[in-house]
Amino acid sequence: MKCLLLNVKCLEMFRHSFKLASLVMLMLIWGICSPAGVEAQRRGGGGHGRHGSPSWHYSRMHPRGTIVKHNFSPSRRIVYGGRDFYFKRGTFYRPYHRGFRVIGPPFGIRIRVLPRGFLRFYIGGFPYFYYGGTFYVEREGQYEVVAPPVGAVVESLPPGYEKVEIDGQTYYLVDGVQYKPILKNGEIWYEVIKSTNKSTEMEPNEENR
Repeated sequence: MKCLLLNVKCLEMFRHSFKLASLVMLMLIWGICSPAGVEAQRRGGGGHGRHGSPSWHYSRMHPRGTIVKHNFSPSRRIVYGGRDFYFKRGTFYRPYHRGFRVIGPPFGIRIRVLPRGFLRFYIGGFPYFYYGGTFYVEREGQYEVVAPPVGAVVESLPPGYEKVEIDGQTYYLVDGVQYKPILKNGEIWYEVIKSTNKSTEMEPNEENR
């Protein structure tokens, strides 16, 4: 009889331990998959591994709003809407006080060749291209800047992004577009959850400042 009681107690203890272990596992999964958990992985070196910043892929780009004056020459001049824009290695510039200012490009402006390292993806079966916070579609043999499509998922954001906390969750803003961190194939990517129909515009007389 004592052996039977002992076996019953052991069985109950096993069941209790199994339930506890299952609960702990569920909590760990929730912590990893939630937005807060995603951010914790990034700060702790998880997810992207050696890529510890949302802008890891574009770390050599000038941040939005940067004024470049010395030892810099854009590779291409583009006239759009009656104004001069300049383009080099995936970054758009406007003349600014004897230098150049990094901007988010206006929708509709076109380039002939995509920068090296661009990302191609599909939304609704339609191809889009992405590089450094700018989205493109192919039109008439060129690549036109368009509004970011909601649902697009990109691997990295350009430097100069704004980080915000809303109800305990982390989001990122680039040119008025809102991204949230998600897990994709074990890495941290960034999904467009709120886009904008307004393109970045600079004041007409800015080059004279």
